[in-house]
Amino acid sequence: MELLKKIARPRPAGTIQNMEITDYIGSYLENLGYVTRKVPFNCKVWESQDSYLVIGGNKLTLQVNPFSEPFNGTRRAILVRNLEELERVECEDKILFLTDYLAKEPLQPKNYPFYYPDEHKTIIDCLEAKKPCAIIALTGGTSMSGLKPFPLIEDGNFHIPVASLDKDIFPGIEDEVTEEDIELSIVSKNNIVTAHQLIASKEVSDSKGTIVICAHMDSKYNTNGALDNASGVAVMLLAAKGIETNRYNIDIVPFNSEEYFDPQGELIYLEDLRKSEKEISLLINIDTVAHVGSKLAVAYFNFNDKEMLELDNIMNTSTNIVSGQPWYAGDHAAFVFGGTRCILISASDLFEGCLSYTHCPKDTIDLVDEKLIENVAEYICKVVNDITLR
Repeated sequence: MELLKKIARPRPAGTIQNMEITDYIGSYLENLGYVTRKVPFNCKVWESQDSYLVIGGNKLTLQVNPFSEPFNGTRRAILVRNLEELERVECEDKILFLTDYLAKEPLQPKNYPFYYPDEHKTIIDCLEAKKPCAIIALTGGTSMSGLKPFPLIEDGNFHIPVASLDKDIFPGIEDEVTEEDIELSIVSKNNIVTAHQLIASKEVSDSKGTIVICAHMDSKYNTNGALDNASGVAVMLLAAKGIETNRYNIDIVPFNSEEYFDPQGELIYLEDLRKSEKEISLLINIDTVAHVGSKLAVAYFNFNDKEMLELDNIMNTSTNIVSGQPWYAGDHAAFVFGGTRCILISASDLFEGCLSYTHCPKDTIDLVDEKLIENVAEYICKVVNDITLR
């Protein structure tokens, strides 16, 4: 599928590829009769090179956490395992190793507007107060991506250099960490650029409201992001071509910056809705679909019983569409919590294997079933063209 091939390449917000794909999506939708707007926003584009630390004469490769500050030097190191140890430790201008409880999961970016748990805030606040010269997070794999070691802190507003080291190799060097000075090189650079949030609209006379079809268009670094989320963008664009409703205005929104530490694209669209006082009747979010060997899982939010029955009837007459479990780590969440009717579409095996390919070089186009893309686009068109919302 040409749509998938055009989009499935590295495209973090603000990169040249991201800008090219934004323009491509805009042109595609304009050719379908949609009116498009590109709203600019500033963001950081990150670059890194090979980074390492030297302990006991052994040179170990590090994975720089995206948007880290750089560091190059030799310092004493200290290791902490839990919050109590972190609160007591004196580590100013030292290399701070984090393990166990403190490195069990990725930490949310500072002050993330939709979700910033107190536990993460406490850790981040304490790290900043302690002022280490750099942080080495001892991490492994995570159920939410294919990265190993995973980045602990992916946040351009966090200004302590940070990199990850595979925790599986740490036992062999643990005794040497605090015995001598450690040489550390974190090669990382951030540039401020202008990216754009695209909004495409098609209006009808005597509208009963607006239906939003969305899918995040950006990717993490160092991945083609075929499943996550070129697949969703391809579905969105294919559905945009087949929608024929004369009852609802349609907004097509390829959210830009969902994979970024600051969700500027979604904030821009929410502000646009506030200013225009536009009534959203339904939002359909497509995220990580069409995994080979899977089906297409749909989850409903904020519908009444009569609407749910209508949706179930549409699902039962559609190909490869099944009921799925709701989850909230996506662009639909802010709308769900605001009471908007939402449909979330993702791979039926999202948490049973699909996510293990995401956010890393394994997420390539051969993982995507193009027939499933057609199936889910047809399902969306059925919903938009046929559903009656009250």
